[in-house]
Parts: sequence; C-alpha cells; structure tokens
Amino acid sequence: MIYIQIEVIFLIGGIMLIASGMKIRKQSKTSALISIIIGTIIALVSLFLLFWTFLLGYNS
Repeated sequence: MIYIQIEVIFLIGGIMLIASGMKIRKQSKTSALISIIIGTIIALVSLFLLFWTFLLGYNS
C-alpha cells in the first residue's frame, strides 16, 4: 500500500511539472521545455509502475 501511495505522489509531481512548464512557456522556453520533458518522463514511469503493481498484485 505504501508503494502505491509513493507512486501516486510521483505521478502528481510529474503532472505538476508539466503544468508549470506550460505556464512558464512564455517567460523561459528552455526552462519550460526541461520541465515538460522531466514531468512527462516522471508521469510515464509512474503510470508504468502503477500498472505493473496493479497487474501483478504487489501490495507491500
């Protein structure tokens, strides 16, 4: 159960990075691009790990 909660926190963090990257796009394109890329990677990895956790039934 703790594992799932940690993954959800990372998923929310990734989504927040994507949203902040979209918000600051006009101010700094480089920072926005880095934020969006890192947020996307974190969100995708979190979704992948959550998918495998639910599929294989790890409830630790």
